[in-house]
Amino acid sequence: MIDDHAITLTLGQQAAVARLAYALESAAAVAILCGPPGVGKSLVLGRVAATASIHGRPCHRCAWRDGAPTILADGASGDTILLVDDAHEATAEALATLVESWPRTHPAGGVVLAGEGRLLTLVTRDARIEKAVMLRATLGPFTRAESTLAVATRLESGGSPAERDLLARAIHDLAAGIPARVVRLAELVQTVAEGTPSHRLTPADVEAVHRRLSLQAA
Repeated sequence: MIDDHAITLTLGQQAAVARLAYALESAAAVAILCGPPGVGKSLVLGRVAATASIHGRPCHRCAWRDGAPTILADGASGDTILLVDDAHEATAEALATLVESWPRTHPAGGVVLAGEGRLLTLVTRDARIEKAVMLRATLGPFTRAESTLAVATRLESGGSPAERDLLARAIHDLAAGIPARVVRLAELVQTVAEGTPSHRLTPADVEAVHRRLSLQAA
């Protein structure tokens, strides 16, 4: 199992953690974290929880796909932070109920709703949510430089620096810069390299691995 704390965050992910942590210093803060699948939203939530823990703030972390979060009953700490992943799977009414109910039971706490682009649409559908949200943070794909760095730490084979750069460029383009896809593709290419040590990898090999991944996902 991968230890999230051992993963180096991108500059964008670090900025999101910092912005969310700052917002949660305000009582009853509600913040939004949006981005496409695979850009590290869950990773950011994990770091936000770790940061809160360092400062003695309890967190209740959950995913909407497992059901609507339960409002913790009396006895729970009033400064508990609620971190909700996959919030885009909720309805606007359910989110409105949540952002109104949590501050009543946790007046010094806060809420972070993380999800895909639909989450922003849900926010605009209900004035109660839009009024409550004090921060909107977004996560996007890797830049080419970030992909190159991620590939360099996972792809041990690849020939000369110029050849390695071509491989990193191919991985970045085929994965559309989505961090999770970049990492997965780089690791699979490395597995191929280990199986054929006498073969010098080329972008064509990267494309072949990507095609296999696409077929498996279909």
